[in-house]
Amino acid sequence: MDALDIFLWGVAPYLSFTILIVALVIRRLYFERDWSAKSSEFLDKKNERIWTPLFHLSLLFVFFGHLGGFLIPPELTASVGITEEMYHALALGAGGPAGIVLVLSTIMLLRRRYAGSSRMKANSSPMDKFMYVFLGFTILAGLVATFSNIDGSFDYRVTIMPWIRGILVFRPDVSLMVDIPLTFKIHMVSWMILFALIPFTRLVHLFSGITAPIKYLVRKPILYLKKEDVHQG
Repeated sequence: MDALDIFLWGVAPYLSFTILIVALVIRRLYFERDWSAKSSEFLDKKNERIWTPLFHLSLLFVFFGHLGGFLIPPELTASVGITEEMYHALALGAGGPAGIVLVLSTIMLLRRRYAGSSRMKANSSPMDKFMYVFLGFTILAGLVATFSNIDGSFDYRVTIMPWIRGILVFRPDVSLMVDIPLTFKIHMVSWMILFALIPFTRLVHLFSGITAPIKYLVRKPILYLKKEDVHQG
């Protein structure tokens, strides 16, 4: 274990989360008008109608799959009769197709953003373009890591998962990450970089989505009127 390992697996996660939280707060407080995702539906509705829902649904599926893997230790699944082979087959059978859909929908959204109309290109900032590419890379890295471990020879549940749980309680075990396969290392580093990029891109709307259901419950109803009703009033 060298200095690079200590930085990547003991320092970088907290650096990433610190940038994420501090930059989000600054952007929310001082640049609130720039917080929205700047919907591009009016620029290209045809392609967005198909691929955007698929992207969001598959992303949610993959996210909650990862979350379950992080929080559920092997001892718990073993206690209910789920062997490691069964767990790996279930994770691969459910997560693999979702990952493939996520990669395909990301590629199509990248195509829409980069090879779309001139109006679409004009409404895409350099940071947004970079974010789309890096998001696609992070997703692809995860898919490559998953399918490179089809045989289950690498048990991420006794290495990566305890390391992540250690981060959450401020006791990361750096030694767990030293000898994991390179594909998984790339995926781990890429998501840390992605988290640090979020506050500077349109991905901030992820955090608007967290509070959206509550806001919808308490906001005043919107009244829609026909044009003739407006004129009569």
